[in-house]
Amino acid sequence: MKKYKYAFLEPGRYARGWHIVLFSSELQVGEVKQLHYFGQDIVAYRGESGTVAILDAHCPHLGANLGSGEGRVRGDNIACPFHGWTFNATGQCVEIPYATSIPDKAVNALKGWPVLEKNGFIALWYATDGEDPEYYLPDIPEWGQPGWGDWVFYRSRIRAKPCDVIENIVDIAHFPHVHGGLVESWENRFDERSVTQLSTVKRDPNANMIIPPGVVFDLEEARKEAGNDADAWGDATYHGPSIMYYETESTSPQMNFKSWWVNCHTVVNDNEVDLCSAVMVSSLTDDPLPAEFAQLYPEMAHVAFSQDVEIWKDKVYREEPILCDGDGPVNKLRRWYEQFYLPHIKSGQQKTRTENRAGP
Repeated sequence: MKKYKYAFLEPGRYARGWHIVLFSSELQVGEVKQLHYFGQDIVAYRGESGTVAILDAHCPHLGANLGSGEGRVRGDNIACPFHGWTFNATGQCVEIPYATSIPDKAVNALKGWPVLEKNGFIALWYATDGEDPEYYLPDIPEWGQPGWGDWVFYRSRIRAKPCDVIENIVDIAHFPHVHGGLVESWENRFDERSVTQLSTVKRDPNANMIIPPGVVFDLEEARKEAGNDADAWGDATYHGPSIMYYETESTSPQMNFKSWWVNCHTVVNDNEVDLCSAVMVSSLTDDPLPAEFAQLYPEMAHVAFSQDVEIWKDKVYREEPILCDGDGPVNKLRRWYEQFYLPHIKSGQQKTRTENRAGP
């Protein structure tokens, strides 16, 4: 069996932490969604109280998928469409309609996943070691406020590893080749459960740029409309292993606006990830944004994310990359990321454990 330098490369191992599986608008009261993540089938449903629950999908009775036939929500519980066995949000069997008693083995035979719904998205907590959830995902202050609206999001499923995606947060050198950008300032900050990129990147007309397939507008012209002479900044932070918040402001003679992005990747299996880019935007002044721009900006944001996707879907992961002095802190990022795949250890002990494993 191959010995890997990093635990995050080992087949069948997935990152401990919060992972977005849906946006709130995708799951209405009484609705059930069949999902497949971390190599297993799960179901998400919203009970009559509005609370979201996520359970292992297959009934412990005879194996039916609880989401078959669009599922059957009963109050805040879910009933199996095969024989009516009913489970609550923690996975406990609470009713068998044709039985006088519930078998002892059936009481806790179904796994209920910890769920967090906030900022307009639904995330589950994945942990193979039984570790209780850590509540490190911050609020997005503008979410739900007047003038902001709901998330506009785009999904794709690609052949890639999650480590391919997260390394973008430290990759300063790809901007003039993938995004047509000139990096004017750059800093990465590492905290226990987060890593941040603070950057100022401006359009460089002489740089290369990837044009993803299916783009239905002139990308260069759209960027001019957004204000290439804008004074802009952006802070992107991964909170945990798979959820990135990006906060950005832009002021120019054309318009002044602020936007939030949520970019996330959720592991499907050892070979595939689901990618999602969600955007909301609002004016920085009392004047609303032009309707045409408010519609165009999320499309531009999705194209920017898709530029990276075009690389991720075809690349291989270099466990021992050849790096140069102009690259970002790739190895430091890998050591930070490794923590989510190792057995949980107490705060303060992580640095020694990961550095010993990953090397300099």
